[in-house]
Amino acid sequence: MLPKPALAVLLVAAVSTACLGRPLDKTGAAAVAPWPGFAPRSPSVIFHDDMESGENGWTHVDRTASEEPAFHRTAGLAYGGSASWWCGAQDAAYAGGDGYGNGWDGRLDLPEVDLSGAALPLLSFAYHCDSEPGYDKTTVEAEIGGIMVALGGPYEGASGGWISLAGAALSLESCDTPLRARFRFVSDDAFSDEDGLYDSESGAFHVDDIRIYDYYGGLEYFADDAESGGLCTPSSAEGAGDWWHIVERRCSAYSDPSCWWCGSDADTSVVPGGLVNSLTSPAVDISGVSACTLRYLLHAEVPMVDDDFWTEELTTDGGATWYVSGVFWGDFGSCDLWSLRGVSGVDVTPYLPGTSFRVRFTLHTTANGCGPGVAGGAGIFLDDTWLEDWTDTPVEAMSWGRVKALYR
Repeated sequence: MLPKPALAVLLVAAVSTACLGRPLDKTGAAAVAPWPGFAPRSPSVIFHDDMESGENGWTHVDRTASEEPAFHRTAGLAYGGSASWWCGAQDAAYAGGDGYGNGWDGRLDLPEVDLSGAALPLLSFAYHCDSEPGYDKTTVEAEIGGIMVALGGPYEGASGGWISLAGAALSLESCDTPLRARFRFVSDDAFSDEDGLYDSESGAFHVDDIRIYDYYGGLEYFADDAESGGLCTPSSAEGAGDWWHIVERRCSAYSDPSCWWCGSDADTSVVPGGLVNSLTSPAVDISGVSACTLRYLLHAEVPMVDDDFWTEELTTDGGATWYVSGVFWGDFGSCDLWSLRGVSGVDVTPYLPGTSFRVRFTLHTTANGCGPGVAGGAGIFLDDTWLEDWTDTPVEAMSWGRVKALYR
């Protein structure tokens, strides 16, 4: 499924160095001739990196490896008794004081169960959910042939109360034995209680009265009502590895020879699976700046299939608050095609005034990864990146801040 339409931009438009007419000026000056009828303007470039000096203050991290378990036992909302398992958090920053956040991958693991003697093993439970429909969802997964597959769900949107599956239990007949099963909640990078764009009621997912039994024999193999500590185990996503690194090779740099790449050296035609890999710029002092533009050159091969995409996020307060300024997917299909963000730019003005600016790029891939693409090009590449201060230029004095990029 594709990222949400409200934020998604399909990058079908891309440019090569030939299309630009001349290479980008390393100082951050205009890459194309000024719009006819307007005098040239010279912004102050307050940050520029062409990726030729090593990591140079950029940081990168595998965010799947650093997440705390999202499921925990909670009192006050239960189907039976006084407790349930909850994938959510109580946070004063959230609207309503509780809910869930962006970019979660929470798991609740059931103990291994030997089902070798069962005629028709079933899984039943009761659940309460409230998460953004279509994007933030819970599934029941179990191992079949050594691979975790979805057995039930997705459970998403607002259930409006507790729903019991006692009369519509999930069949475990085709699952491996011993049974390995879990509840798994995944949210994307925007629209949750964390950013206030989706206000849930005790979201995202509660589960109670979990039971595994044999329909014909009546034997109960496992039961967890979340009382007395519970029998399930909360866990986090397995680390998928940090794949951001600087490369020098074919299908890489816009300005040779170096650029950042989130991809695999072992197979350059396929993006690794299960990624939530972030690359963050150094902090730039923007105190006193009232209008500025971010520009960068990026090449991508992230095919428009599955749930594979990347996000562009900005902060102007040093990282306390991040704004999702773009969610993208697409496949440029050729090594010399680079995104138009270097020409059109990203207007940072709506997020000002501020103290310290950073930009963060995060690649998200499903368990299967994405590809194959052009050999040497799968993933995303980032090269020349710079920040322009337009505070005292004529274009700002004329209140054209939001459309200034159109006139350069």
